[in-house]
Amino acid sequence: MGAIVRTSLKFRTLIVIAAAALLVLGGAQLGNMKTDAYPEFSPPSVDIQTEALGLSAPEVEQLITVPLEADLLNGVAWVDKVRSQSIAGLSSITLTFEPGTNLLRARQMVSERLNTPAAIPNVSKAPVMLPPMSSTSRVMMIGLSSKDMSLIDQGVLARWTIRPRLIGVQGVSNVAIWGQRERQLQVQVDPQRLHDRGVSLSQVLSTTGNSLWVSPLTFLEASTPGTGGFFDTPNQRLAIRHVSPITKADDLARVPVEAGDNGVAPTVDGHTLRLSDVANVVEDHQPLIGDAIVNGQPGLMLVVEKLPTANSLEVTRGVEAALNALRPGLGSLKLDTTVFRPATFMHKAVHDVATTLLIGVGLMVIAIALLLYAWRAALVAVAAILCSLVAAALVLYLSGATMNTLAFAGLVIALGVVVDDAVTTANSVAQRAPRADKSLASTVLDAVVRSRAGLLFATLIILLPLLPVFFLGHLGTALGRPLALSYALALAASMVVALTVAPALSVILFARAPAARLESPAIRWLKPRYGRLLSRATQTSRPALLTFAVLAVVGVIVVPQLRASTLPKFKETDLLIDLQAPPGASLPAMDGITADAGRQVRAVPGVRNVGGHVGRAITGDQISNSNASQLWVSIDPKANYDRTVAAIRRVVKTYPGITSDVKTYSQANFTNVQTGTDAPVVVRVYGAELGVLRHQAEDVTRAMSGVKGLANLRAQMPTEEPTIKVEVNLDAAKAVGVKPGDVRRDAAVLVAGVQAGSLFEEQKVFDVVVWGTPATRQDVNAVRNLLIDTPSGGQVHLSDIANVGITQSPSVIKRDAVSRFIDVTAEVNGRSRSAVLTDVKRSLQNVKFPLEYRYELVSNYAQRATILALLGVAIAIGTLLLLQAAFGSWRLAVLGFLTLPLALVGVALVVLLGGGTIELGSAGAFLAVFAIATRNGVVLLQRFQQLERGEGNGVGRGLVLQGARDRLTPILATAAGTAMFFAPFAFLGDLPGHEIVSPMADAVLGGLVTSTIVSLFLLPALYLRFAYGKAAAEDLDLRELWDEPAAAPA
Repeated sequence: MGAIVRTSLKFRTLIVIAAAALLVLGGAQLGNMKTDAYPEFSPPSVDIQTEALGLSAPEVEQLITVPLEADLLNGVAWVDKVRSQSIAGLSSITLTFEPGTNLLRARQMVSERLNTPAAIPNVSKAPVMLPPMSSTSRVMMIGLSSKDMSLIDQGVLARWTIRPRLIGVQGVSNVAIWGQRERQLQVQVDPQRLHDRGVSLSQVLSTTGNSLWVSPLTFLEASTPGTGGFFDTPNQRLAIRHVSPITKADDLARVPVEAGDNGVAPTVDGHTLRLSDVANVVEDHQPLIGDAIVNGQPGLMLVVEKLPTANSLEVTRGVEAALNALRPGLGSLKLDTTVFRPATFMHKAVHDVATTLLIGVGLMVIAIALLLYAWRAALVAVAAILCSLVAAALVLYLSGATMNTLAFAGLVIALGVVVDDAVTTANSVAQRAPRADKSLASTVLDAVVRSRAGLLFATLIILLPLLPVFFLGHLGTALGRPLALSYALALAASMVVALTVAPALSVILFARAPAARLESPAIRWLKPRYGRLLSRATQTSRPALLTFAVLAVVGVIVVPQLRASTLPKFKETDLLIDLQAPPGASLPAMDGITADAGRQVRAVPGVRNVGGHVGRAITGDQISNSNASQLWVSIDPKANYDRTVAAIRRVVKTYPGITSDVKTYSQANFTNVQTGTDAPVVVRVYGAELGVLRHQAEDVTRAMSGVKGLANLRAQMPTEEPTIKVEVNLDAAKAVGVKPGDVRRDAAVLVAGVQAGSLFEEQKVFDVVVWGTPATRQDVNAVRNLLIDTPSGGQVHLSDIANVGITQSPSVIKRDAVSRFIDVTAEVNGRSRSAVLTDVKRSLQNVKFPLEYRYELVSNYAQRATILALLGVAIAIGTLLLLQAAFGSWRLAVLGFLTLPLALVGVALVVLLGGGTIELGSAGAFLAVFAIATRNGVVLLQRFQQLERGEGNGVGRGLVLQGARDRLTPILATAAGTAMFFAPFAFLGDLPGHEIVSPMADAVLGGLVTSTIVSLFLLPALYLRFAYGKAAAEDLDLRELWDEPAAAPA
């Protein structure tokens, strides 16, 4: 340490210039730092979606999800978990990788597997690996509306003009379109009309497909369209280009129907039949899997998502610039970018935080200057504080980190230590400089080394509480890591600055300082009064013991009433309202409910805009059926936030049968990451057949119901929805010569439609499909009456060869570890969790499981709780050992160890009065006050040791009083400076961006009161009672606590 200080003093001019450059250039560079509301908190994962429009959830699972999981994706390198959801028309598989896995390498491994042929039948589109997306991926939602354009025309613009442009914006990962209506040419057939004309469904399919350049149906000639070719003349080469005459529905309608199996083309009155004679050829759109509500009406909603670590503000600016460039070519299409725009909240949060920060820093500088009362010392302290914080932030910037609320909170938590470092060094130098018997450099060196003695151990003690951050589960660790990193960097930067910049600047500034040092009027007024009060308090140990007991009792009463929560609550101006209807609700019905709810919410005072989407979108981030929707509400920043949110909650609760949930987008994402195995007791039952799985889950629930200490025991059964079930009667089908596969294929064309080809037009591609008329798919009876072609050329009703009826079917099938599962969850009440788990395991031994069925206790709650308990013990032991190393005395180590928790009682009391929940902000307050109390205690007790070893002018109580008076100014300056910094955050409340720092400020202010009392009164009195004259003794007799010793020499 001395060598570092000597070197900095030797090159002091260079050090000061470098510090100035750091403040100017580094501060300017920080303006380019990426900013975001939150850090990346999702685990490394890869999502694979497979669209299978028309398949039910069980069919999606059986035909797509199971082959992909079992044959391709299971066993990919570094995979930790494989989970999937199968809903009607979509298979979604999520591969979560081990922490620290390189996401690009993981995606490469998954891509290689997807390129391997798999046993997936031709019932879906190819599996798509979604692009990597941020934890809070949505950066903007854009509503499209027009009074003149149809929704199909709007969809064409969105799909072929707007989306490609937005995808090209730097930082954009994906653009999903809710309510997308793809333009299609549809050949809508009526089986009865075909029967009357003597035309089969296969003739319509082949005619439609072969009339186009390209068809995906491999049994058609159009599946191999060939090329135009070219030839050479003596002078030039000529290429041949075929131009399709079919560009619209009327063109396709004029195509003649192909001949049937008999080789004769169908005719009427001698005229060959055209497609328009046997079907309705129209321009329409595909069956919708979701919709959007814009301005209270069905519309289109573009959801723009960003890449991980992309700068949200820059992405927003890039998207808006791209939209502005597109506007001249969009005609009457209106773009509404205010539906969801988190950059608005971020801009306001940054502005509010910057304003409050400037006020806090200004008040802090004034407080330090008034208490140090020497402009040179104050300048050294302020310069050291600014250099430390800028250096820590610059390291974060150079490492590519994002400045988010958690990283900012880490710097704020470290402020107390940074202020104490600066004040301690500046005050120590000011007290010793100048001296006639020593050079200024030697005086500064001596002052810095003495003031830093033991602070290395104090810093290590302060860093110990960061260890649990890495064992809080994935979400807690992801949120706590940037806080811990910025906090640790600030401490390291503060230590380096205290050993380099502060000494160098002190030598330069104090070179011409007057010999007489003026003392602050406040300190001059406080010091004698403090001395008299401390003198009375140390005459006997009873006041100190009583204070110790009161603080300890208050702590014992308050702490058990506190509850922990790792999730911060942000007052974002964009709200998300989840609406859930009973399973099986139709898309039009949900459109109506969502639109009406949107209008009601829009009428709430303080609401600026409302948009919504229903169901899902291709490559969208929502895996939901048509019975689910979301309203996105933009609140006016000038409105009363709490009152507006309460009014919105009241509105959405008025819809009977609709489950609603009002939250912010960040809360929704936090919840999505948390869901799974965080309940104290989770028994996961695995199996194949849902009926047997339900029965086994019920058996497990019954077996666990007898375990004492379990509460809220329930099995999370999968939801079901009405489904039309078609089961071919083999005997009836055989009688007419129809096979089960023929029935499925004909019914699929009529009800779901089949793509017969593609139409290439104006650099766009549109599908051409053969589909039944709307009348053939309007209800159950229409399905029963579907006409199925027979080999003899006739037709038969579907109900004549199959059983058609409504049955219940799972709406969502979830899988984990390549198997279906049902979770049985419970809370623990009144007993230890280990005892409850022991009884749960014993109770499940009597449950019999069929072949291929099993259960697992999958909750990581117990393991995490055990690790945290062991870490708590290790931190306590480590703190005690480091204190002993700092003092060289077990007696002083125990004294410092026992008084540290008392300094935190003020924090706990304020948290209890504020609701009793320890969130990230209040947890940071514990850390901040713990750091200040640790440093104060270590330096104060070491000062007592120095005086007792011969540096003091008195003995006994007089020596303790001298040491306490020596530390009065830095302790008060640190407390006052820290309090003044936090005061604006506490006074202004939870403004945008203050959601973490505001509760932290309240708790820190309360903690500063108790920590200052402990440092200035309790520690000196207890030192005099238990450690004076015994600091080197290695024995500690606890009986001394009860015996009053003889009075110490005055």
